Amino acid sequence: MIARTLRVGDLACGRAGDKGATLDLSIVANDRASYELLDAELTGPAVARALGAREATRYELPGLLALKFVVPEMLGGGVHASLHAGLHWQKTAINALLDIELDGVPAGYTPVCVRPPGWISPDSPDAFAAM
Repeated sequence: MIARTLRVGDLACGRAGDKGATLDLSIVANDRASYELLDAELTGPAVARALGAREATRYELPGLLALKFVVPEMLGGGVHASLHAGLHWQKTAINALLDIELDGVPAGYTPVCVRPPGWISPDSPDAFAAM
């Protein structure tokens, strides 16, 4: 039973880079359950479609709860020679990847919310005391 649709960014964070004309995208899941869901749904062809690329090669790093995608020839002649707007288009590409919707979320699945150390809810009575 499918409960709702989540985005990749609800379950993971991402990092982007480049090496010449090759785009390098990494997704790191918040927890093991999120990694397993991303591993099942976030395929190379899905990433290629989201980016309008011909192909995307996926590498699994289960010990790091990470998936890495390498997209060749995405940046033309490299980041400085690319026809994509802006010098660092790869930063936009990682956001496009984090916005991919995942359709196979099991009923009752609750994503882990990762907050930085020392985070205080704005609703907390101590919120302004911490400032």
